[in-house]
Amino acid sequence: MESDISDSLTNSTDTAFLIFCGVLVLSMQLGFSLLEIGSVSMRNTNNIIFQNLMDASIGAVSFYLVGYAFAYGEGSPFIGFTSFAITGLYTSRDYAFWFLQFAFAATASSIVVGAIAERTKMSSYFVFSMALTGLVYPVVVHWVWSDTGWASPALPAVSRLFGVGAIDFAGSTVVHSVGGLTALISCIFLGARKGRFGEDGIVNHLPQQSTLLQTTGTLVLWLGWYGFNVGSALSIKGNMAVICGNVVVNMTISAATAGLTSAALSRLCHGSLDVPVVNNGILTGLVSITAGCGVVNAYSSLIIGFGGAVFYFSACKLLLWLKIDDAVEAVPVHLAGGVWGTLAVGFFAVPEHVATMYGTASCGILYRSHCDPGKAEKQLAAQVVIILANLAWTGVMATLVFGGLKLAGWLRVDDENERVGLDTAYHGGNAYELMPTAPPQEEETEWTENLK
Repeated sequence: MESDISDSLTNSTDTAFLIFCGVLVLSMQLGFSLLEIGSVSMRNTNNIIFQNLMDASIGAVSFYLVGYAFAYGEGSPFIGFTSFAITGLYTSRDYAFWFLQFAFAATASSIVVGAIAERTKMSSYFVFSMALTGLVYPVVVHWVWSDTGWASPALPAVSRLFGVGAIDFAGSTVVHSVGGLTALISCIFLGARKGRFGEDGIVNHLPQQSTLLQTTGTLVLWLGWYGFNVGSALSIKGNMAVICGNVVVNMTISAATAGLTSAALSRLCHGSLDVPVVNNGILTGLVSITAGCGVVNAYSSLIIGFGGAVFYFSACKLLLWLKIDDAVEAVPVHLAGGVWGTLAVGFFAVPEHVATMYGTASCGILYRSHCDPGKAEKQLAAQVVIILANLAWTGVMATLVFGGLKLAGWLRVDDENERVGLDTAYHGGNAYELMPTAPPQEEETEWTENLK
């Protein structure tokens, strides 16, 4: 009888834990909204708000109908085939787990929305959002986080990738690289916003309505991220409480270090302390630590946060050199940060934490003398393989989706709708009462005047 009561209390505690973390993750939709609103012109405010509302709405329905089944259903090592419309889920903990995972899926979609802001047709948004949350993202989840995925460390030892499995504690690859790579490919197919790049190679700064909103969004995302990463422990009982405590420390240090490093890089390269750069640097620090937050130590988080800022800053410069227009720098934050964070596990994973979380005898390269011979090298190899596999799967699927939308003429709005703004084109008017602009001067172009 006492055992039954204890089991019931444990189940209830974990259910409450998962629901609380899921609510924090869902609150990140507010953070994305504020960050993206602050990063676009005033005439596209309603459009960004609407699409972030739809991220949660489309994500919930598509993940309920098919996404959860593809991610966590029984099936092949590649994809799940059972539990469509969450059939077979009966317990309160099952439902709480679904809720947390849905919130993760909605996050992956929100990453893309900001990158392609101000020039995307609504029809294309609905198509890619359903494809991402219903198929593309769930397949990568199945590979790494399900009990049967080909890269999962939860497999029996003889079946694990290189005998260890790929470690991605909370989704540097599974969530962030998937969203970041999809954002990159969508930006390539869409092309740059009008006026972003001059014919002489000059990069023009387009209107961004509010640094205050950007920063508020960043802080909301930072707060919600604690649910994102701590919730990935899936339990708070026993040794998992130790893992959760380790996670919050590592997250905080990585984010703070990345913010400081980004501020220094901004001052060094731009001659000023650029607040949006610091905001995105902090977010990259969070992305970078997401893969390893449960298996690394605090001092390693300093290095991971520093590396995240360097990857972010370098990726920003590369995108501008390639003339790829990412309205909120989602690609440098989520793709570059996600790749670095997943790779970093292969260097900094501590054997004691890996054993507690996954029950394997592997570790990072820097701890090779403290784990079974050869396991550190195999762990690094597994990290590289899951990065490459995701780039291949998500890259091909995103190319098919956005390439098809472009061929169908559904991808980009026409010049007039882009000029007047998507609030007017789709939402019945602007979010604000905009002051009329002065009549254009003869030497000014229509686009230049409209951007004032």
